[in-house]
Amino acid sequence: MDKQQKMMKYDINFLEYPDWIVNTKKVILTWHVHKEYGRYEMRSTLGLPRHFDKLVFYFLLYKLHEVSFVTSVLKTSRYEIAKNVFPYEKDFGKNRYSRIMQSLKKWQDLSIEFEGLFFEHDEYTQRYFSLIDEVILKKKSGELSIRFNDSYIAQIKKTDFYLFIDFEQYKRLKKASSARLYEILCKNFKERKEWAIQIQLLAEKLTFEKRKGATNYYPSDVLCYLRPAVQEINEKTNLHIKLVYKEDTHVCVFKNLPKQRKYVPAVVDKKELKKREAMATKQKARCLEKFKTLSGDEQQRILDDIARQPFLAYLPERNDRIYAYMHNKRGLYD
Repeated sequence: MDKQQKMMKYDINFLEYPDWIVNTKKVILTWHVHKEYGRYEMRSTLGLPRHFDKLVFYFLLYKLHEVSFVTSVLKTSRYEIAKNVFPYEKDFGKNRYSRIMQSLKKWQDLSIEFEGLFFEHDEYTQRYFSLIDEVILKKKSGELSIRFNDSYIAQIKKTDFYLFIDFEQYKRLKKASSARLYEILCKNFKERKEWAIQIQLLAEKLTFEKRKGATNYYPSDVLCYLRPAVQEINEKTNLHIKLVYKEDTHVCVFKNLPKQRKYVPAVVDKKELKKREAMATKQKARCLEKFKTLSGDEQQRILDDIARQPFLAYLPERNDRIYAYMHNKRGLYD
């Protein structure tokens, strides 16, 4: 990748069960997943975090990871956050800073509940917790202090159920569906090269909305987001994914293929090309002059030998055939 990696340790539970949702037309206050052996729910009175909010959160976690999570309090500034989550902008006005603070308010307000689904040390546990406890902005100095939940940071430090996310790769993904799918695939390709899932279950993991009044997801609605998401992931991250959708079973099969290298076509140097052509013309002229100085018998021997060479028969001009032959035998005719 062209930029320095910004790796951070992340608990896989939060890739399997999302702590944000893809962008929707309306504000979503709760999201839950029910399974036979438990349930997962996240809640926020301000609306659940979305794609931009997750970018902010990942950057903050990366900053804590830089100091090995020795503290749960991060000192930063709105400018530093903006510089990393708005990489193509140079100046950040009031609106950008307000958006960052609104994002932090959402994370502070978010509460998460696991009942039997949180995997830890070869068993599942029940948990209720938050991620950020406090945000303090000093208006005069601009210093921003963010205190993460101690238990949450302790869990990241000690967990054996984790992987590393590269913030620089993640923020390249502009589509929310791409970013969420990338999280899911990173988790599922941690120790395997192929993963299959029923499309209804995948849509739930992706936090997609159902059509109004529908009890299930329409496969066509899911696929219209999946295929562009796979394409963007392949173009912008270190994953190279092939998606196969089986219509008879409604199963999506994802294959993690070796990343294909991009070959940049050689740039033709016109001056160098003309120089080579001129040199070839001079060599050809020298060979033909040398041919004319040979005896008639030697010239005929060369012409007879040329007639027996199949690769020379494709050259249309007699002089070209003589040049190719003598150039190949240049040790004899130099």
